[in-house]
Amino acid sequence: MTLLPLSVPGVRLFEPNIGLGILIVAIASFAFASGATVQHLAVGRTVTAGAENRSMGLRQLLSLLVNPRWLLGLGIVALGATMHIVALMMAPVTVVQPVGILAVPWSVLLAAKIHGFKPTRQIWIAVALTIVGIVAFTVISASFAAPVVALPPTMIIVFCVAVYLIGATLGLIGGFGPARLRCLAWATGGSFFYGLSSALVKTTSELLAAGDYLHSPLFWVVVSFLLCSYATGGWMVQQGYANGPAEIVVGSMTTTDPIVGVTFGMVVLGEGALLTVAPSLGMLISGAVAISGVVLLSRFHPESHKYLAAAPAASEPSSVAAVDEPV
Repeated sequence: MTLLPLSVPGVRLFEPNIGLGILIVAIASFAFASGATVQHLAVGRTVTAGAENRSMGLRQLLSLLVNPRWLLGLGIVALGATMHIVALMMAPVTVVQPVGILAVPWSVLLAAKIHGFKPTRQIWIAVALTIVGIVAFTVISASFAAPVVALPPTMIIVFCVAVYLIGATLGLIGGFGPARLRCLAWATGGSFFYGLSSALVKTTSELLAAGDYLHSPLFWVVVSFLLCSYATGGWMVQQGYANGPAEIVVGSMTTTDPIVGVTFGMVVLGEGALLTVAPSLGMLISGAVAISGVVLLSRFHPESHKYLAAAPAASEPSSVAAVDEPV
């Protein structure tokens, strides 16, 4: 990790180093899984146990800001996010983003250790599908990533608006859809925003490196979208924690997040200029495999069944004990 002299045009903090960037984001994945697990425990004690709809209101969300356990989880996640940003400044978004999928097996192992359950074969198959799909997605995207980055203002804005519309739709499903889909919908919506955030971090770093960024309208538009995406994504992820196991949230985030980020890099930033039909199909198939793993995880995870079983019995006092200690 080499700091450049401050006298160079623009601002570029780190020299490109793909290998070190991958190592940093791999470590960040463990921090993310750990922080997510801790936050999930805090959220589980904040929501109404056994409620038909466990989505949190403003008062419950604000109470998390003074919850020591939730703040500890936030600090760990922030550490991972900082490492992730450093990695993005050292390597293409198409390389860095997918490596975060390692948080899925980390989160499964952490939950099993904390709550004393043994992951079933179906869970490990789901995890394996997710990892294999994202690894294949990473290899293909990295192999065809173009070294030159473009910054087309119109395409950047259109992509941001499209992500916001998709995120809003998933938020509606999370808030008012079938109980079995709420956790996955909230988490996937938050993942779309986080994936966009990572892509916009890369865009911001390129704008900083170009110089005279303070007088660039595009810079301020990108920063505005970036801040809103982080805030909205964080809110949706907490709702996901309230409606299902942490592993489903982590699995969704570490799958959807890189797919959105890589798509942005390939389509908008021009990192996919070297792609042909065959690798494009390979990326589509591997992405579908990874997503199927997350869907299977949400279906076979034992804690998902507890959430669904408890919801219809919200009015019965005995149902509270069954979900008082969610994963």
